Amino acid sequence: MYRKTHFKPDKALWNEISKEFAIYFARFGNRIRHICEKYPKQIFFTMLGVMLISGILAFTVMRVKKDKPAQLLAGTAAPITQGLGQILGAGQALKKVLELQNEINTVLQKDTLTGADSLIVKDAIDQLEIIHRQLNVK
Repeated sequence: MYRKTHFKPDKALWNEISKEFAIYFARFGNRIRHICEKYPKQIFFTMLGVMLISGILAFTVMRVKKDKPAQLLAGTAAPITQGLGQILGAGQALKKVLELQNEINTVLQKDTLTGADSLIVKDAIDQLEIIHRQLNVK
């Protein structure tokens, strides 16, 4: 009742496929063998022609063009450093924006607001506008 059944799907599947299609595989093999025996020179020259065409295409049409990396590195060093500086500046600006956002959220979570709270919020908004102007100088 609680016996483990042993099942080997790889061998069983291959056996079933070979049983079902063995006739077709044998017929296909016989036809290929008959064609190879009847036209051996034509098959050989066709094979050589395909190899020749493949070689010609590989060295002409499908050739990979190599770029000159030394020229690219020399000319793009300055923009890369400028780009990295911009990325670092944007990261610092984002950090400052998140800090200001946290300040505003802590003020807004209070039950009653005072004049000092409104000054904190106003100052934070002014700083956010300054950061926005600095990032959108372009």
